[in-house]
Order: sequence, then C-alpha cells, then structure tokens
Amino acid sequence: MAKNENKEENMTYEQAVSELESIIEKLESGEATLDDSIGLYSRGMELSKFCKDKLDSIVKRISVLGGDGESEAPFEL
Repeated sequence: MAKNENKEENMTYEQAVSELESIIEKLESGEATLDDSIGLYSRGMELSKFCKDKLDSIVKRISVLGGDGESEAPFEL
C-alpha cells in the first residue's frame, strides 16, 4: 500500500473522487475479471478513506476558523 500512499500524497480531493468514480464505473460494468475487480475494489477503498480523511481535516479546520471551540489550534491540510 505504500505505493498508493505516495500516489495520494500529491493527489487533490477532486482527483481522488474522479479516480473513484472511474473505478465504480469499471466495477459496475461487470467486464473486469475477478482478480481485477479485487484490485479495483481495494484501490477504491483506499481512495474512499483518503477522501474521508481529507474532508474530516477540512471540517476540523473550518471549526477552528469559525471559532466554535472544538479545537485549540488550526489544523493544516
């Protein structure tokens, strides 16, 4: 998984969502082999986690900027 983590290091949220949408289309088409489907599913889960983590980070940062008292220091993206 280290290979994909390096790939995601410079990836934007929008790029991750685009790749995830592409993976979903391939899986839904039913044309991928079982082995390919497993690989696609695995990559899709990694991208899903990346997107969730990115959004969680943004929500925390917005909370800090909004001054709602949830955090004491700003978070970096």
